[in-house]
Amino acid sequence: MLSKFKVSGFLAHGLQQLEQYLHDFTQGLDGVLKQGVTNTLLAGGKRIRPALFLICAKNSNYNLEYLLPAAASIEIIHTASLIHDDIIDRSALRRGKQTIQSLYNNDTAKYVGNYLFTHTFSLLNTYNRPEILKHMCLAAEHLVRGEFDQLKKNKNLDQGEKYYFQMINEKTSSLFKVSCVLGGLLSNSGPREIKGLARFGKLLGIAFQINDDLLDIDIGESQDIGKPVGNDLRQGNLTLPVIYALKNKEFKKTASQILENKPLTEQNIEKILKMIDSTRAADIARAKFENYIREARRAVTYIGGEERKQNLLKVLDYFKS
Repeated sequence: MLSKFKVSGFLAHGLQQLEQYLHDFTQGLDGVLKQGVTNTLLAGGKRIRPALFLICAKNSNYNLEYLLPAAASIEIIHTASLIHDDIIDRSALRRGKQTIQSLYNNDTAKYVGNYLFTHTFSLLNTYNRPEILKHMCLAAEHLVRGEFDQLKKNKNLDQGEKYYFQMINEKTSSLFKVSCVLGGLLSNSGPREIKGLARFGKLLGIAFQINDDLLDIDIGESQDIGKPVGNDLRQGNLTLPVIYALKNKEFKKTASQILENKPLTEQNIEKILKMIDSTRAADIARAKFENYIREARRAVTYIGGEERKQNLLKVLDYFKS
């Protein structure tokens, strides 16, 4: 849950009810499917995306019971993407718990992820609104394409900033964007306002990924949030600070030699992180993050509803803290 995010009463209650909804969903499963889904879906995620959805759905006719299936679908498809990420990255742990493929095998994990993907659309279909399914289908398509793009450029030191932003716009930002759009649609917002919500979600999603990249190279911060530092390096994924550091010829030469070694040792990861720290890469990436947060804050001014606006601004403050 968003422990540092001072949410309004309606949102705190909504997130509590969502947690119960997700718990009830897992209890309706059995066997390996139940254990696999429970280990991932109920492993303590922040619920940022469904929180965004509930904020964007807030209006005078706010009906939590009506909105819960859509909120759950957003968290469930996000969970499915994490399961597939863990298969690709061969991750043994997720939020401190064993991943499904480390408990069982890749095939089991793949089918659990596929089940969650399909259940997402089953939940959204209850609204009988084709535009909702259309937006989620597009988001899912972008999400998978972003995964392919990342896999295609794995350990490629020449991918560059342009390719990075294209990839995270699909892989990360797509779910933030659709969370805001679905909130607008289910609150019957007009086309212009939904466009504003989409822009906010897109900008926040990009800022979120850059912040995650910065945490990956920051030992103190990464340990504080329970995320292993240098994890992206271990997986061969180039984060924005690394891309900026690679513009330094000395860093690129040394990093290329290290990354060619298999397996990548912890000592080598530490060496790369220290080298990144000696460049201005983190400062440049942080400036990019700040810029996207500013742009997202500007986008809020074009969104109607005072309570909705104030909570979206609180979300931005949460990421800045």
